[in-house]
Amino acid sequence: MNFETIWKEYNPQLASFIQKRIEDQVAAQDILQEVGLKLFNKLHSEVAIKNYKAWLFQVTRHTIADYYRKKQPVLSLPLDSNPDNHSGNCVCDLSSFVIKNYLPEKYATPLHLSDIEKMPQKEIAQVLNLSLTATKSRIQRGRKQLKELILNCVDISYNNKAEITDFQLKSDCHLPIKLLDEINRLKIVF
Repeated sequence: MNFETIWKEYNPQLASFIQKRIEDQVAAQDILQEVGLKLFNKLHSEVAIKNYKAWLFQVTRHTIADYYRKKQPVLSLPLDSNPDNHSGNCVCDLSSFVIKNYLPEKYATPLHLSDIEKMPQKEIAQVLNLSLTATKSRIQRGRKQLKELILNCVDISYNNKAEITDFQLKSDCHLPIKLLDEINRLKIVF
């Protein structure tokens, strides 16, 4: 398929999707144009897109997230301000990395959309062209696989409300170099 055909088909859906999430109409239009540019560039690269709708909505969600990330004020804290020695980076950033790189794609995509991007499961089912039941099943299986991956390498402590209070890397766990690089990039200390 060519750019014009794909863009004509999905542009109205994407515009509506963006406008529901961005109040500033100028910014919403900028995001839509940025997504269009990303589609154009992707179509001219040597990497094929298997599902245009899913790809476009994923790129749109990421572009919206980037927009909000850029708008957030930057808070700088001294390195020693955290008594637990854990950085201010969200562990969800690491979870996102693990989901994308270490789970099978059929579970990774719906789990990432549900738990990281907080997309409703019904919407995920539509974007991925799955039934709601299949979507829920893949999310649950993805969560189970993610939990197994984490528990193989991390000891987690909980409080009486079942909230995570601490986590420590197990001494017998050998993490892949790619994952260690991401942990260092996020400045997460175990």
